[in-house]
Amino acid sequence: MSLSVRRLAPALFLALTVPAALHAAIYIPNKTADTNDGACDSDCSLREAITAANQNPGEDVILLHAGTYTLTASGPANGNLQIQGDTVLIGDGAGRTIIDGGAVGGIFFIPGGVTAQIQDLTLRNGRSPGAGGAIHNQGDLTLLRAILTGNSSVAGTAGPGLGGALVSDGNSASLTLADSTISGNTAQGSGGGLAVGGDVSLTNVTISGNRSTADLGGGLYVFNNSRVTVNNATIAGNTAAVKGGGLLVETSLFIGVSPKVTNSIIAGNTAPAGPDCGGAIDTSYDLIGNGTDCVGPSAANHDKVGTAASPIDPKLGPLAGNGGPTPTQALLTGSPALDAGNPAPPGSGTGTCEATDQRGARRPGGTTCDLGAFEATAACVAGGNTLCLNNGRFKVTANWQTATASGTGTAVTLTGDSGYFWFFDAGNVEVVAKVLNACGVNNRYWFFAAGLTNQKVDLTVTDTQTGQVKTYSNPLNQTFRTITDTGAFATCP
Repeated sequence: MSLSVRRLAPALFLALTVPAALHAAIYIPNKTADTNDGACDSDCSLREAITAANQNPGEDVILLHAGTYTLTASGPANGNLQIQGDTVLIGDGAGRTIIDGGAVGGIFFIPGGVTAQIQDLTLRNGRSPGAGGAIHNQGDLTLLRAILTGNSSVAGTAGPGLGGALVSDGNSASLTLADSTISGNTAQGSGGGLAVGGDVSLTNVTISGNRSTADLGGGLYVFNNSRVTVNNATIAGNTAAVKGGGLLVETSLFIGVSPKVTNSIIAGNTAPAGPDCGGAIDTSYDLIGNGTDCVGPSAANHDKVGTAASPIDPKLGPLAGNGGPTPTQALLTGSPALDAGNPAPPGSGTGTCEATDQRGARRPGGTTCDLGAFEATAACVAGGNTLCLNNGRFKVTANWQTATASGTGTAVTLTGDSGYFWFFDAGNVEVVAKVLNACGVNNRYWFFAAGLTNQKVDLTVTDTQTGQVKTYSNPLNQTFRTITDTGAFATCP
């Protein structure tokens, strides 16, 4: 297969970073259609790439470039695409590479004994008849900078409908999930977002807006005697039909191992019992909105624990592209989660807050850090809906509006000074923006923008160093007028 320069770049990167002893084969799908002629050659689909990787010994790499890969053929009940050999699957970013399950089944199945790493992509619209709407894992799975959204699991041949987005369980199951968002998934059984067992590590993860429609654990369901650690997670806005709207820990007649939860927010969830959590949890430096049915959280552990009569409002913003590769819920002014984490005093090495948040924003290394997956900072964090221009000093966002809809543009960086926004499709550029340092010309920073749209657009530019904000608007049904503001910010240097 002949490769373009664009496709060679990730392969060259991997050649420099993957140990030579692995001798990894690299497969690059060049079509989004779900075909299967048995070969990944000059005509290669995602399904064909996985088949080829399964047949090749050793760890293989699949580079999945920007696009929406919709599954149209059904597969086994436990997962449409079967990863049978050690595989690394890398997308071009969660906002650009999307695998759509097509509602024809679960998306991935990883059996015991197999190691898989899936990163920088979105998994959506998987529908499992039994377990794991997007992923059913029995092996060793690492998920990085991923979005799992709009997946579902219903009772069927493979189980009772566990894990709307993901099930990880089995004798040797292991799950590492970091810098990712699990949102808007549904399970008929337990675990509207995730149902997990075995060895589990969740770090800088947002679990939001998931539902267990007839059972337990709207956001996260933990099987008994699982070895689970959760750090700097935000679990909010989830719902369970019975108990544990945010988190439910399975119990038994015997002494079990409680999940270790630190520096996290579990609040704003709903259920008839245990709206935020149920079961035994080993906590420290956590915010539990309503801890009535939780065993473990207490002020003695540096936890902030509300009650049914007086729940704690974490003051979270909506799930949004607040910078970084995956959506987060920002901490609003006055949030009790601000500066409530366990940081490392200088030289102590004893803190447990992650060094960065879910977006990649650095957490302070001194005396304060925030609970949850989001660290409040005045610094610009690129990604999602945010451009960070001119050495990251200027934050630029774009809100759009049509006659019937509205939204926020998705940002793509071009250079240190420029970038663009798309509104409806990743391949359709709508507005280009640039900030130039002209302090040596007229003691100003200049702002330029141009558009290929007649929609209403509001561009907001913030100098994060001074807090000065300017907004530029284009009316609905008017061709975007070029902006050349050479007097934009008198904030030099």
